[in-house]
Amino acid sequence: MRLLLIAVVSVLLLSGCPRSSVGDRLFDINYPVIDFTIPAGQPSFQTFVVAQPRMDTRFQDQLDASGFTADDVDLVGGVRARVTSLSGEDFREIERMELRVCPVSSPNGCTFIDLMFSIDDLGGRRQQTVNLNPGEKNFRNVFLENEEVRMELVITPFDVTTQNIDARLEWTIGAVGGL
Repeated sequence: MRLLLIAVVSVLLLSGCPRSSVGDRLFDINYPVIDFTIPAGQPSFQTFVVAQPRMDTRFQDQLDASGFTADDVDLVGGVRARVTSLSGEDFREIERMELRVCPVSSPNGCTFIDLMFSIDDLGGRRQQTVNLNPGEKNFRNVFLENEEVRMELVITPFDVTTQNIDARLEWTIGAVGGL
């Protein structure tokens, strides 16, 4: 009787749990860190842009090395991005940070549509490390169709910056399949 009860409960639990539609992480690509300086005197009405105009995606190499094909990839997006102060200053004078990725062929550079990571409402926070939040856009076609992309870190000051901030950007993308 006890065995029958355990079997019935197990069958009910297993059949009642829906399959996860989150997908499977196929691989991640960590990009080289970028050191930069946010200069003092940046006004709030002007963004400061750290750009890599031609950056090798390494996406096809990673796809080949992982044993997956382009058909296996359903989604490419941001996994994590972090900006860290190297000089000890915090980012209280910064209002917003965005990391944008677009094809090199984009005539005017990246736009807000190319948003891979962002964070806002930073003004007044005394953080020396800022973790950016992944965006919602699927960058599958951008990374599958281009061997090089343009990357821009767009920084919007809260007010006029009063100090130089030496900083470092670290970021990672991921490919997901099985969606």
